[in-house]
Amino acid sequence: MNKSRLSLIYSAFLFSSLALTGVHAAPAVSDIPAVNQQMINPHGLITRDGDRLTLTWQGMPEAGSVTIKWQDLETGNSKAQDVSVQDGKVTIDDPNPQRRTLFMLPAGQQTVTLAERKLPVKGMDNLRDMGGLKTADGRYTKWGLLYRADTPHKAKAEGYGYLRHMNMGYVFDLRRIEEIAKKPDPAIDGVTYHHTQIPDEPPAYADVSWETDDAIFRFVRTPRAESFYVDTNIFMVDAGQSQRSMKQIFDTALKGEGKAMLWHCAGGKDRTGYVSAMFLAALGVPQETIVNEYLLTNEYRQEFDRQELADMSKAFNNDAQAIKGFKAIQQSRPEYILAGLKQIEKEYGSVENYLEKQMGVTAQQIARLKMLYTE
Repeated sequence: MNKSRLSLIYSAFLFSSLALTGVHAAPAVSDIPAVNQQMINPHGLITRDGDRLTLTWQGMPEAGSVTIKWQDLETGNSKAQDVSVQDGKVTIDDPNPQRRTLFMLPAGQQTVTLAERKLPVKGMDNLRDMGGLKTADGRYTKWGLLYRADTPHKAKAEGYGYLRHMNMGYVFDLRRIEEIAKKPDPAIDGVTYHHTQIPDEPPAYADVSWETDDAIFRFVRTPRAESFYVDTNIFMVDAGQSQRSMKQIFDTALKGEGKAMLWHCAGGKDRTGYVSAMFLAALGVPQETIVNEYLLTNEYRQEFDRQELADMSKAFNNDAQAIKGFKAIQQSRPEYILAGLKQIEKEYGSVENYLEKQMGVTAQQIARLKMLYTE
């Protein structure tokens, strides 16, 4: 298997025990446990079906007409729109197609702010906004400033157009140099790119080859496949390169320029998950929410995962042990992200201590990050 195929493996995740009844068997959607979206979006949820949006939010009227406001995040322009509440939800045509949009929704005497969690960028299936997450002190991460993603190289022409209208200022590429050379990020006017590599190859697995199906088959039939991403997440925490890259991201964030930041690897799972966990923890997002946010990858990648699993099952002649091991490197599991967080707790006592000791992020700087990125 070549390196391009390896990037697909690294970016494919599935959170369930998948019952294969044949070479190309795949689970029904109902077989895959859903992430607790109420925890991820405590204020409500916006879902998309083509160009139709469905909005539900806390404090919305039970029925009748209501006035909502939407805002273009790039230009700041906003408009009010009268909509109808039916069956406990509002369904409308996208009022601002191909552009990042923020919705301000009436909830009694207050206003609920929402945006789409998963961005509708054609070609990318794991680009998401980390806004709207509740922090331990009762604040919420701001929408439209912090994004995590799979590689933008996959964006189609229409999706690229959307990326250009996200008020984005910085992209942090967490991949290895050889990955970037094969699939470089597209250039976007006004966006500064940084190569902030997060190493994801623990020395204990240096003998593992991902070049051929046979090599992968031999690896995934061993117990080491089950521990690979646990060890990888621990390795990322301890690696000096991770810490240097994380410091550069924090230093950029502390500038407070009001521009969005996006970090990504190949599939937006573990390298991206490490950076996201560190940033969210600095903002005071509880560990349970961080883990739950990490698991969203499983929902967003369902269709890709099914096809990838079917392809590899065929390559493995439906060998049960190989499939079991492959799922271990394919899935996004709680124990993976928790391994890194527990390593930090073991060595430093807290994420705050880790950030200060290894990246020089002080308590005063964390307070500034909270001022800039929560509300």
